[in-house]
Amino acid sequence: MTQEERNVASDVLKAMAHPVRLGVIEVLAKDEKTVTQLYEELGCSQSMMSQQLKILCQQKLVEIRKDGTQKYCSLCNRDFLKLFGCMHKHLREFLNFQD
Repeated sequence: MTQEERNVASDVLKAMAHPVRLGVIEVLAKDEKTVTQLYEELGCSQSMMSQQLKILCQQKLVEIRKDGTQKYCSLCNRDFLKLFGCMHKHLREFLNFQD
């Protein structure tokens, strides 16, 4: 990677480095959700969810489309789910858990 690519990669990883944002990506891995569904499922406030979605959108991890009064969220790039598979494997080994 070039220095610029490492800087951008660092920003993307920072955008993911929050429990709510990780939860958003995990939930959206299953299917598109409304903002309301996300904050209800992840147990946070609407304002907290808005803040977290803004960060994810800025890094092009999540996109939001509006349909009437509803805002629907989806992943921009499903390839990021591979990173989750690697992280899950690491956590199982690190924490000595087994499925």
